[in-house]
Amino acid sequence: MNKEKRVLIVDDEPNVLDSVSKVLERKGFETVTSRNGEDALKQIQKENFDLVVADLMMPKVSGIELLKTVKNENKKVAFLVITGYPSINTAVEATKYGAGGFLPKPFTPSELEKAVEDALGGTKEYQAVDTLPASEQIDVDLPFDAREVARVTSNEYVKALTRTDIAVTSTQRKEVASDFCPKGQRSCKKFVKSGECKDVCPFVAKAQKNLNAVATKKLTNDPIDVDVPFSLSEVAEYAGEAYALSLGSSDMPVVGHYQKAVKEAMSPKVLIVDDETVVVNSVRKTLEKRGFIVEGVFNSKEALEKAKSSKYNLILVDMKLGNENGLDLIPKLKKLAPETSVVVLTGFASIDTAVESVRRGADDYMAKPFTPEELYTMTNKNLKVA
Repeated sequence: MNKEKRVLIVDDEPNVLDSVSKVLERKGFETVTSRNGEDALKQIQKENFDLVVADLMMPKVSGIELLKTVKNENKKVAFLVITGYPSINTAVEATKYGAGGFLPKPFTPSELEKAVEDALGGTKEYQAVDTLPASEQIDVDLPFDAREVARVTSNEYVKALTRTDIAVTSTQRKEVASDFCPKGQRSCKKFVKSGECKDVCPFVAKAQKNLNAVATKKLTNDPIDVDVPFSLSEVAEYAGEAYALSLGSSDMPVVGHYQKAVKEAMSPKVLIVDDETVVVNSVRKTLEKRGFIVEGVFNSKEALEKAKSSKYNLILVDMKLGNENGLDLIPKLKKLAPETSVVVLTGFASIDTAVESVRRGADDYMAKPFTPEELYTMTNKNLKVA
């Protein structure tokens, strides 16, 4: 059956190419080898392959770059990453970009055979957001790389950034970035496709809408005053939840209350799911200092109830929730809130569980214990603001 399967093996070590090729040919696969990522890309463009087995660390074109390019061109091609430098971060990254397997070197023939069969068994479709090198730093004092910035702007905007982390002037930018929209004063892919928006920039409109957000659920303590025939939720429907919550006993908004209510309405919301009270409290205190609104629950049932009734920008899930497996909770949360980022936390970190977490839908994976700064960096990286 495997004779119909064509495998491209990419590694800069000749002995690895020979060994992997012999093992797979004995199992009936047809194999083709390549010494580097550049040649591999040329072969993929000319020939059809069912699986690519590629080393992670290669000169010029790395295994991750090869993976992203292959998945952009043909998502159906299975991909197996092999590496002598395994880490949880690289395993998570490879899986997120669509790798069907991640195999640390050295490995036995049986381990290779199993990894290949698993990779061919199903791949996660993923469309890479750009073609910028993952290692390309914008500036030494900016905690984002070019790829991260390009996700929320564009490649052209990143190329226009200077050493001060500020894009060049409007006149210069128009020469460099053809996607700069004058109405929204920002780089915009929609502007490239359809031109400048007629009425108002949708991004500007969305920001304004957030300031006057309609209450998403019936407010507690609903009556405003015995003399006024309106409830808080009715006022919020027309004036915004922040305005309704700031009303005092005289039915006039209190400035201090309004500012606080607006801040809370705009603050990112995080749900932490962990059966350890000390972890929930520590995460809450750490993130609240940074302006987040944090809620904590201790089991899957409570987490699902929260996800049904409230909207969160990020959910942190412990892998072991007492007798429950936190990984089983991930697809349920993703079904309820597909746009919400889910990050797995665990005191039993391993490459296998990291890969399994991403396969089940997790956006990231973080090992315990972690410092407050590590927690904030991870949160900032995965935060999705609606």
